[in-house]
Amino acid sequence: MGVTPRQPVREPDRTYEVEWTTISYRAIAFYAVSALVVAGFIFYLIAPGFVGGKVKRLFSALTAGMAGAGETESATTKREAHFVNIDGTVRVKRPRSLQWIRADYNTGLEKGDFVQTGSDGVARIIFADGTNYLLKPDSLIVVEESREDPVTRATRVSVQVSSGAVDLATSRFEVAGSTSQVSFADAVASLSEESRAVVRNDPSKNKHEFTVDQGQAEVRRGSTSVRLGQYEQVTFDQNAPGMTRQKVIAPPALVAPANMALTLSKDPKNTTVEFSWSEMPGAVASHLQVSPSAMLSNFVVDKKIAGKTTAQVNGLDEGTYYWVVSSIDAKGVESQPSPANRFNLVQQTDVGTKAFLEITRIVQHGRVVEVVGRTEPGSSVIINNEQVFSIAPDGTFRHFTSPLAQAGSNQITITAQNRKGDIATIRKNVVIE
Repeated sequence: MGVTPRQPVREPDRTYEVEWTTISYRAIAFYAVSALVVAGFIFYLIAPGFVGGKVKRLFSALTAGMAGAGETESATTKREAHFVNIDGTVRVKRPRSLQWIRADYNTGLEKGDFVQTGSDGVARIIFADGTNYLLKPDSLIVVEESREDPVTRATRVSVQVSSGAVDLATSRFEVAGSTSQVSFADAVASLSEESRAVVRNDPSKNKHEFTVDQGQAEVRRGSTSVRLGQYEQVTFDQNAPGMTRQKVIAPPALVAPANMALTLSKDPKNTTVEFSWSEMPGAVASHLQVSPSAMLSNFVVDKKIAGKTTAQVNGLDEGTYYWVVSSIDAKGVESQPSPANRFNLVQQTDVGTKAFLEITRIVQHGRVVEVVGRTEPGSSVIINNEQVFSIAPDGTFRHFTSPLAQAGSNQITITAQNRKGDIATIRKNVVIE
């Protein structure tokens, strides 16, 4: 019997299996960032000072980039403009609000804000570049621009006087290209540095005038442009083109009482205070005004004096007073008031040795320094040769200096004089970067 040969068994075909895992770009980024964080933490443990400085510079660069991308206005100081004097009713309205709020010394002003004074209200506002505005009663202004260019550091201030009377003064421009403008009706005035002017805008009476007391200004209305010097004025009719330019009479120089004078008397109420001022060409009379308010409101003396440059006043209570004089020409046109002098009328007591003065806080706002302190009630305070007006009845005060002229170390000198004539002085150093 034959044996059937065995067929060879065919081996199955070999197969190979490959396994893989999909890794997304997000996962790669996560692991990369995690590795950098771990490496950074280890490096921080080794050199914490170096890493901290790098992080601060990186954060500053990112912040500056965000501001440049769409928030140029926010590159300026937080408190671009603020109140330094408030007397009576003063209100503020934000551009996106329908409500008026009562102004106080913590109220900052920004682009688009409205400021209104009541019939009893007076307010002084200082801007980032040192320009200050004094709003008289029944005035309304709009802050159009108040900023510092983040690159060139040039300042730009622009205010619209919708109605009322406003005194304004510019400081020295620290950077070329800085501007300070005020608009009223359909005219715009550009002021030079260290200039003073007065704007009066009364739409109901069609009265629009701009007067330069110091320095220079250029007023533009339509295609007309007029350059004004000291004691020159432009007026115009809203319904007619062009402007009328004219010379105005100047105010006199005040002689006595001298600024910051102290008059001691055993009986202030019955003491006669003699006022005197210089004689002005073209003036036939003078207008004397005396007020217990630094804002020159609530006058206790308000009289016109013909043919003389002196006046005797009695019946004043003990206290601090401010006085100004205006010139009046033959046509009855009155000049702007002179810069105010301040004097103290106090009851004579035994002289002490030193006044009380305490500085509680000094805050830098760019080149402007805010000084907060306390002195004796009724005392006068001078900071860097600037008179402090906002002194509360309890002796507390707050003052914003004019922009400091130089970078680096600057000395702030604060001097207080009490009613007895005692003096105290404190000096503080601040560094402007």
